[in-house]
Amino acid sequence: MLDIARQRARLEPGLGKAIERVLEHTAFINGPEVRALEAALSEYAGVAHAVACANGTDALQIMLRALGIGAGDAVFVPSLTFVATAEAVALAGATPVFVDVGRESGTMDPDSLAATVAKVRDGRRLTPRAVLAVDLFSIPADHARLSQLCAAEDLFLCYDAAQSFGTETPWGRSGSYGTAAATSFYPSKSLGAFGDAGAVMTADGALAARIRAIANHGVEDGAHALVGTNSRLDTLQAAILLEKLGIFDEELAARRRIAHAYGEALDGLVQTPAVPEGVDPCWAYYVIRTPRRDALMSHLAEAGVPSVAYYRRPTHLHPAFAEAPRAPGGLPATEEWGETLLCLPSHPYLTDAEISQVIDAVRGFFTAR
Repeated sequence: MLDIARQRARLEPGLGKAIERVLEHTAFINGPEVRALEAALSEYAGVAHAVACANGTDALQIMLRALGIGAGDAVFVPSLTFVATAEAVALAGATPVFVDVGRESGTMDPDSLAATVAKVRDGRRLTPRAVLAVDLFSIPADHARLSQLCAAEDLFLCYDAAQSFGTETPWGRSGSYGTAAATSFYPSKSLGAFGDAGAVMTADGALAARIRAIANHGVEDGAHALVGTNSRLDTLQAAILLEKLGIFDEELAARRRIAHAYGEALDGLVQTPAVPEGVDPCWAYYVIRTPRRDALMSHLAEAGVPSVAYYRRPTHLHPAFAEAPRAPGGLPATEEWGETLLCLPSHPYLTDAEISQVIDAVRGFFTAR
């Protein structure tokens, strides 16, 4: 699904020189490249503040802690996502409450959210505090409706933007809207490090300062003002990400060309992504859906085409979250997505021949049966 070797060849010799500079100045923790990366991320996303941290899971947890979210609080999350979304809520001491997704979008369903918030308020056991929406497979959650609902319910609206850095929306680039947004630079993301890395983005300067303090052992004004954690981004990863950010728009253009080719060729055979009006996804992932997913996946493997079926078991069906509250009526759309989704290769270094190979393999499966 990735080709790091091709990307590295595109980045050289600048990548090697950037790594060498870090090895020479030896500021491996909080070196100058970390602050340079934060400034570059802030400028690219169009948001006032970006705080780098060790990984995307830490970014989520620290963001919630900085908002004062903890024991007795309910944070509303989708289940159709990597476990880190709900895990971060639990690590902050709060309770994740699972909300269903839209059958077409795969992102948090505002109607399900409204019903779930009402259920929690009626139960009087937890205090609703925040929504943590996920931009899934590069497609943003419905910010317009979610922001209205959160304003009416006095909830923070935060985003897990791990899969959407670079996505353009009517509200700005991913990460620039809401109370705050956390992202991951895990190697498979649209902007990926050569290891773990993450960041939190926000327009709120006071919140950014708390996030920075928590990520650095709670240090404020030279004193440990609060109980924090060790989530500083390695300087080497910052240097690598700066080099990758320099070719990021070029890679996005390639990803969008691939997504267009898939959409043109596969529409009508499988369910292709529903892209909202005014959205230009980063296409870190290209997801299709079919009730014959497992058979198609086997066929693709035989044809030499990699594919991944993420979230076969959504988070609420894992033992660690079996007792977590969920939407009234359950999460039927979430479970349907888990049974039907399949991600195709979409990295920006696919050749035209490889794109055709993917398309031909998918089309061949359906036309031969």
